[in-house]
Amino acid sequence: MRMLSRTCGALAVALVLGQAHAEDAFDTLRARWQMQLVGDAALDRGDAAVQAQLQARARAAREWLPRMHTAPDGDRLWDDMADFDNPKGLLASAAVTANALRLQRMALAYATPGSPLYHDAALGQATVAGLDWLLRHHYRAGKAQIGNWWDWQIGTPQRLLDALCLMYDQTPAELRARGVAAVNWYVPDPNYRTRADGSINAKAVETGANLLDKALVAILAGMLVRDDARVALGRDAIGPTLEYVDHSDGFYRDGSFVQHEYVPYTGSYGAVALTDYARLVLLLSHSVWPVTDKRLPHVFLWARDSYAPWFVDGGMPDALRGRKISWPAHTEHSTGRSMIANLAMLAEVAPAADAAALRADIKGWMTRDRTFGAGYLATPGGAGTSGLSLYELGLLKKIAADAAIPAAPEPAGARLYASMDRAILRGGGYAAVLSITSPRMSSFEAGNGENLQGWWTGMGMLSLYTADQTQFAGNFWPTVDIRRLPGTTTDHSGGARGVEWKKYPNTESWVGGVTQGRNAALGMAFSMREVTGTALHGKKSWFQLGDRIVALGADIGGAEAETIVENRKLTDTQARFVVDGAALSNGGKAGARWAYLRDEQAGSGIGYVFPRGADIVAERAERSGNWRALNDQESAQEVHATFQTLSIPHKAVNSYAYVLLPAASEAATEQAARDTSLRIEANDANVAAVQDTRAQVYAANLWQAGSAPRGGKPYVTASGPAAVVLAEQGSTLRVSVADPTQGQPVLELTVARPVAGVVSAAPGVTVLATAPQLRLRIDTARAAGSGYTAEFSLPPQR
Repeated sequence: MRMLSRTCGALAVALVLGQAHAEDAFDTLRARWQMQLVGDAALDRGDAAVQAQLQARARAAREWLPRMHTAPDGDRLWDDMADFDNPKGLLASAAVTANALRLQRMALAYATPGSPLYHDAALGQATVAGLDWLLRHHYRAGKAQIGNWWDWQIGTPQRLLDALCLMYDQTPAELRARGVAAVNWYVPDPNYRTRADGSINAKAVETGANLLDKALVAILAGMLVRDDARVALGRDAIGPTLEYVDHSDGFYRDGSFVQHEYVPYTGSYGAVALTDYARLVLLLSHSVWPVTDKRLPHVFLWARDSYAPWFVDGGMPDALRGRKISWPAHTEHSTGRSMIANLAMLAEVAPAADAAALRADIKGWMTRDRTFGAGYLATPGGAGTSGLSLYELGLLKKIAADAAIPAAPEPAGARLYASMDRAILRGGGYAAVLSITSPRMSSFEAGNGENLQGWWTGMGMLSLYTADQTQFAGNFWPTVDIRRLPGTTTDHSGGARGVEWKKYPNTESWVGGVTQGRNAALGMAFSMREVTGTALHGKKSWFQLGDRIVALGADIGGAEAETIVENRKLTDTQARFVVDGAALSNGGKAGARWAYLRDEQAGSGIGYVFPRGADIVAERAERSGNWRALNDQESAQEVHATFQTLSIPHKAVNSYAYVLLPAASEAATEQAARDTSLRIEANDANVAAVQDTRAQVYAANLWQAGSAPRGGKPYVTASGPAAVVLAEQGSTLRVSVADPTQGQPVLELTVARPVAGVVSAAPGVTVLATAPQLRLRIDTARAAGSGYTAEFSLPPQR
């Protein structure tokens, strides 16, 4: 007891970065890690939110203690976590991690100053006994791995090492040494994955988030047994993750993050990477083992470019969370809050400009996020806590209370992350996230019994975020018709269970686009041949023009195809839905010009305009399902939700055109249906093009070499497939162009109009002529789908 008090008392001095070591380098490192687990000395432990966390942890520990089996040679610690011999290996290995997690939480309740169970003798003895039992029976050097490798090499060791750190002065040196020996047996080198027998598999090189997780494991293991070489090995394993990649796992230069070679994972494995970076950099800064890699500043750049642009009112979109969408406890906003807390940690060691920008973003997200009930930081969640560590909670409270930190607003405009086939479009009161798929990416990932029905989630789903911050939370995923997701053109295929870890690529290469401020031209030529195995194919475009999103589709072939304009979960089951001014929640309408959905309880209104008229079908229905259908580990209990669907069947036509007005009123939607400033210039197998004559913006997707028209005449001509946005503002013309196929070394572009001169041009753009037509050559060989922009002065109007 006395020794633990000494360690906790040292927090006030040893946990301040850059101050003198407490006892030696290892003690300082351990004290810093304890700080991240139990909070720093400055934390107000009488604060209501902090007290709620402390009380919740104590309640959980009090519940677990009387149910704990204490026989040293018993076959379990708890009856609800005894699947060690389950024939399903995944459940057996998960049981080991689950026991380690519970022991870690007990250790937190014991070792956290201010906890009702702080230094409680019975809890301390039970925790140490549980650690000893787990290390003798199920996690020991020489015991073969079964089930999921992650449990043995990341999940269990991280939680076990946390518990041993928290209980350091209560555990015999022999127990700590045995625990570290077990960890080192399963993780002898963080750079490689080990086989079931503990041998290193030199062909299984760890990357991305997994490598960072194992680097942390090595550092904590070395810290506990004062092994300098082990700590250094873990630190050096961080280095490979700091390099940009151009394929497979990691961070790309456009800000994309990919894991498992072909899955966009910013909000899942990327979230883990963010957690690890924040914890590791904070832990090692000003220590004997600082991260001196010259690439370390990339981490702060990624915080600004890879993570921050994706948050929508504090939530991290499902489009970036992969298999995690099948976990009901892990929502967009719970994930977002955890990631925001990690950004707050990173801001502690970031350069001043980056730290200031991150804290302003954080305050804005905390201010706008309404999904946590009574308060962003006070609402219990998960196992009775917010899911945040007390240290993270303290950092967020500090930012919230600092009047000198402004609350940054939601940004505006479009961003394309071409290396992972994702885009986000933002305008007044909305954000729309586009999930598309190329030969490089998979339409979805199934694995570990998770995300078993994700077939259409990457095939053109457009996730629209409005004032309704819980649209994709609750029971959206088990109840939505998974084969009729908003934005997709579907033939309702893909009902079978997804093959785990299989890549499901789109075989068409035209996937991507180009952005220019609040304007964008995005598209996807698609085939379902390698996804669900059907003959469905087509060409889909999305054009952002300010606060409008124009969706065009053409060349659609396949049986029973339809395009899903909307499939929205309703908060108000009686929400108003009108077509051409008349209520029509169920039924068809030929030649419809506009529709409007108003969900008063959600505070959300969305307008839909059909510029060329459309034969539409509206459906409102309560749907049921269960999470077990998506995730083998989840409940089979039936859940319900009501949806409003709006679709365009393709029995008679192989194209579609509609406009989304994400935050418009009903009157504004009706007016937009009469507005002639939006013109669809082309929508066929060769090109899709639109023009906003009022804003003087033109955008086109050229599916192949050729011309895109304006006013019936060729306006933009490209030597190959291209996405183009042209915007006139005053006396200037801005031209943005990209090669969405990512396969052309050079792209030549001609615009059928003269310019007076060159104002600026991105590297790689060569101006071949300014009159009588503007001609450009763009070096796209190493662009990886990114766009090029040039600005020109226009001749005086005659």
